[in-house]
Amino acid sequence: MSKIRVFEGPLCCNTGVCGTDVDQKLVDFTADVHWATSQGADVVRANLAQDAVAFSQNPVVMQFVQTVGVEGLPLVLLDDHTVMTGRFPTRDELAKFAGLALAATSVKLALVESTSCCGGPAPSEASASGCCGQ
Repeated sequence: MSKIRVFEGPLCCNTGVCGTDVDQKLVDFTADVHWATSQGADVVRANLAQDAVAFSQNPVVMQFVQTVGVEGLPLVLLDDHTVMTGRFPTRDELAKFAGLALAATSVKLALVESTSCCGGPAPSEASASGCCGQ
């Protein structure tokens, strides 16, 4: 299975989901990482304030931070290759990176019956004389 590594800017705790003013993006991403790991994905997060050693031990991350700066974080690596910068991946993206299938409940499909502009059944090509039979 692929290794997903997420390098984040400095946070107050290991997830950033703490304190009184929590960023919803961090809440969502933390839940998505929990979901992915519960499905068997190998996802590891490192934030600059809590795990600076992880940054310094990865040459891809060091080069990124030296070139772009911490304002370019988060940096997402898939098997040590950059796949995303500047934002957190969605659950769908994490699933794709990890090779996981999304649960049917997370995929919303809608089947729409063909209708005319008036909401009724669509007229056949032979009988179509315009919108609402006009």
